Amino acid sequence: MSPHEVPFVRLLVPFASGIALGASVEAWREWGWPILIAGTIGLIGWALRKHAFSYRWAYGAALSLWLLAAGCGHMVLRDERRWPNHFARCCPEATAFVGVVCDVPDGGRRVKVPIRVEAAAEQPGDWRSASGYLLLLAEPTDKAASLRYGDRIWVSARAAPVEPPQNPHAFDYRRYLHHQNVHYRVFVNDGAFGHIDGGHGQPIWRLAYAWRERLLVVLRDYFPTQDEYAIAAALLLGYKEELSEELRTTYVQTGSMHALAVSGTHVGLLYAALYFLVRRIPWRGGWQRWGEMILLIGGIWTFALITGASPSVLRASLMFSLFLVGKALMRHASTWNALGATGFILLLANPHHLFDVGFQLSFAAVVGIVGLRPLLLRYSPALPKWLRAPWEVFLVGVSAQLGTLPLALYYFHQFPVYFWLAGWVVVLGGALYLWGVGLLLVLHAVSPAAAEVIGQGLYYGLWGMNGAMRAIQHLPGSVVENIWISTGAALCICVCIVFGAAGLYYRRPRWLLLALSALLLVFMERLVRRTTQIQQRQVVLYAVGRHLLIDFFAGTQLYTWADSLPERYERFAAEVNRSAAGVVGPPHRIHPCFDQPFRSAHLLVQPPFVQFFDKRLAVVEHAHQLGNSASMPLSVDALVLHDNPRVTVEECLRHFQPRLIVISAANSVSRARRWEVESKQRGLPVHYVRIQGAWRLDAR
Repeated sequence: MSPHEVPFVRLLVPFASGIALGASVEAWREWGWPILIAGTIGLIGWALRKHAFSYRWAYGAALSLWLLAAGCGHMVLRDERRWPNHFARCCPEATAFVGVVCDVPDGGRRVKVPIRVEAAAEQPGDWRSASGYLLLLAEPTDKAASLRYGDRIWVSARAAPVEPPQNPHAFDYRRYLHHQNVHYRVFVNDGAFGHIDGGHGQPIWRLAYAWRERLLVVLRDYFPTQDEYAIAAALLLGYKEELSEELRTTYVQTGSMHALAVSGTHVGLLYAALYFLVRRIPWRGGWQRWGEMILLIGGIWTFALITGASPSVLRASLMFSLFLVGKALMRHASTWNALGATGFILLLANPHHLFDVGFQLSFAAVVGIVGLRPLLLRYSPALPKWLRAPWEVFLVGVSAQLGTLPLALYYFHQFPVYFWLAGWVVVLGGALYLWGVGLLLVLHAVSPAAAEVIGQGLYYGLWGMNGAMRAIQHLPGSVVENIWISTGAALCICVCIVFGAAGLYYRRPRWLLLALSALLLVFMERLVRRTTQIQQRQVVLYAVGRHLLIDFFAGTQLYTWADSLPERYERFAAEVNRSAAGVVGPPHRIHPCFDQPFRSAHLLVQPPFVQFFDKRLAVVEHAHQLGNSASMPLSVDALVLHDNPRVTVEECLRHFQPRLIVISAANSVSRARRWEVESKQRGLPVHYVRIQGAWRLDAR
């Protein structure tokens, strides 16, 4: 493949690099504009003059630099905080807002409602025109659940910046919202917001969301049990709010969660069904190819809008649209060039797509299929004719899995061993379901009795698919968990896969040597990290609301002191950090009491005292743990106050002589503030976990 055959790939690489620089390197936000202006003038001047063919590389280099600066500038302009009319600039002390619901509210422990602000006020009645986005977090009441896209509402509360993650290596929700262009949020109850009117927003989105709600009602009628309804809604509409934690875990651990997020596979299946139908239309004259193009593109984009237009669906829809337009014009385009054009158009529309995990996985899967499948076919053994088609389908799954491997390890820290087996189930089951539910919706309108029969068949089909996925999940060694790789290691794995595959396909030994060198770097980085992990001695007090969770890392062994913390909360707070620390096996649970302390080679826990290697802590949860006044305060490295003990810092100092006061997140804000003031009056540093995040202490 010549670089001249893929011009959009050559344009996409510097443009995407500029977007990445604009998002991560502050200096580029200032220097990007001069480079962009100077580059624009230089490129126009270059284009107006004739130059020798031997200098063509200079124009390409200048264009790449210009695209780099353009990507940087495009990213900066999309940041709502730089808008002059943003509510945080024009009305920084706002206590009330008026805005329009700009997306479908998201359920859960709190209802999340994104709002596009139209006006803000610092005082009652003092309204100012404003812009920006605000995330409304409300209790899951009927009032909050009744909000719909396009509703204009009022909110009476102060907005606050989204907080960074409080625990090490935890999911960065602030970064996630940043790439949704949302930087502020507000917590409200039922009395702090209200509905003004409806019918705002984009008409096409209002129509799409209305159809989505109607389809969910239809699915509820034909899939009465919760798990089957949840899978039916996820497969058809990408609606995952009804998935239980147990069912979600099943699909994650079998490597099939992509099937529940409407993606390119779904668009491909829809295209196959629509193509089968439009080919049977008796076209007259020369309108066939144009009629087919219009119907297929219309059907694909209708599906994309109803399902929420996620980046993966947009990628697939745009690629199929470019393919269909080229077919109608009787032009054949390179798949690589179509992929590059799709990426360039989507990033031009919204540069934040570059940081969306779905966008990255979708493109990585297509790159894997297009780039690795021909290589795997070349080295495949000779098979009987009846096995060739299933084998090619299997190789598509393997290619996609290899393409997404670095991202899957980096983001999800696990590898599903039986992904190839689960792939057969979800691809075949999903195809039959999607085609069947299309027939179901038609029959639901014209023949309810026939629809009931089809619905029963689909229901038992999904029931069987869920059962098969659970069986695969419980196979021995079904998933390799607690994998943690750095950004550099993920990039090296990408280099290894790309150059290894290209070296084998084009028989270039130097490329194979480069792939092996990248793999060697991964092993070296892993060796250095493992050496550091073996020597680590660290205490981590996590931020887990009103609960206690302390990890003691002694090399690759872990001791955990926790109260009645639910397991899923513990996993969310600590699982990734434990993987990054290289913990081997489950943690040793600590259940200490005063009469029966916990002892190990390096750890002694006898509340309120903790000795870990050379570090000594005091964890005070109750006033009676202080006992009577001590003649000589005990020297400790940190005094941890947890669960609102009715004590003062002065009372604690009669028993302990700490170097640091640590206030856990389980304490009330008022009491924590009082302890902070008392500590600072005595010259003691304070770490407040609710504000400063998890507390860490290294031992020797």
